[in-house]
Amino acid sequence: MKKNSRKVLIVTLILVVIVILAVCVVVEVMKNNQWFGKEEVTQTANGGKADMLADTYEDATENKKSNPDAEAKKKIMEELSESWDESKVKKEKIKISAENEIEVVVPVPVGYTASKVEGENTVDGGFVIYEGDEEVTGESIDDEKVKEAQQTRNQWVWVPVYDVSDMYGIDANGKMWGKLYNFSDAGRTADNWSEQDGKMIISKKTSDREPDLGSYDKDDYLSRYLSETDREQLSKELKNTFEKTIESIEKYGGFYIGRYQTGGLNETAKVVKGDTNIASQTWYTMYEKCKALKGENRNVETNMIWGCQWDRTLQWLVDTEEKNYEKVGKNSTDWGNYQNKSIQYTDIDGIIKTSGASSSSSVRIPSGSAEVTKANNIYDMAGNVSEWSLERMVRGGSYISNGVGIPADFRSSSYSPIGCYDNMRVSCSTLRSTVS
Repeated sequence: MKKNSRKVLIVTLILVVIVILAVCVVVEVMKNNQWFGKEEVTQTANGGKADMLADTYEDATENKKSNPDAEAKKKIMEELSESWDESKVKKEKIKISAENEIEVVVPVPVGYTASKVEGENTVDGGFVIYEGDEEVTGESIDDEKVKEAQQTRNQWVWVPVYDVSDMYGIDANGKMWGKLYNFSDAGRTADNWSEQDGKMIISKKTSDREPDLGSYDKDDYLSRYLSETDREQLSKELKNTFEKTIESIEKYGGFYIGRYQTGGLNETAKVVKGDTNIASQTWYTMYEKCKALKGENRNVETNMIWGCQWDRTLQWLVDTEEKNYEKVGKNSTDWGNYQNKSIQYTDIDGIIKTSGASSSSSVRIPSGSAEVTKANNIYDMAGNVSEWSLERMVRGGSYISNGVGIPADFRSSSYSPIGCYDNMRVSCSTLRSTVS
């Protein structure tokens, strides 16, 4: 009897162990398939190219954080607005999109006016502000008063940032770094950084990183082009500018990007439609020009765009389905002025012309002169003239490059900051929503 009891006990123990192991296997399978309330992430193909937003569950959840649903966007912005300095910004309520009636509060700096023009007054479609207090109204961008305002008043487009950790991290020493990304038709990946235990790790200190100086930033260049500034001073200034930019983005839920290429470069810099004076300046000249774009307005700060802002803007174009990953990271031909793209544009005399389709017919067109180059109301992020950025890189490609090889996310450090290139946009300026 005792012998039989011992056998029963042994068999029972074996069965219990088998059941426990089976349960563990099932749990692991369920986790790997994103059960327990997580959405399953699958990959589909279209002509051999992934059409999903990300390759992994982690990427997909990251994207959901950076692009929450309409109700979440409303709540985030309402909570942020409770701490806004209303002596510096006005609270403007605008729709999420033409299709979604939910309204979101957006900060409009004092000294600027929210556009009332159809197509310029939704968050996901590209909310536009104009410098000055006079209202800009019209049923379309074809209204004569709207055209006049676009050609004479500085304009900026709001880029929402619902999760600022998507744009920066802090290393083990407490230093703040911008998060730069590489885009491809399959999604985006971290460029030269990773995170472990909440701390950011820069892979190569000689590669892409911000805020930091480049090898070109020699003291003799700086003293010549930035009037008595040396490497140490510029390094501190860039670090301070970056920290203030992130602080403003975190406080106000986004930033403003120049709607057009920075123009007026031989005189007073401006961000208006149709300007042709948009290239052939050194990085250092443009660095100073962009800081002066705010004019006498003390409610804002302006500067060249940071690389993490450029990458956030591209991700926003994907989030809103204005573009997809392939069009920002692999082939931007269909929305840029490239040598392999034939486009119609309006020259400074109002005459419609055609550019592109071959290297011999490539031409730098006036800023914002071709509607095909517009994405969420921002013009020429792909092609026309390349962008200088505060990450010390050149972005976006130009009219003498190919949209397949050099798309909107293109990044290069091969240009000298003292060079004056006729294919260089020299900066895509940004406007922080307030002085921190």
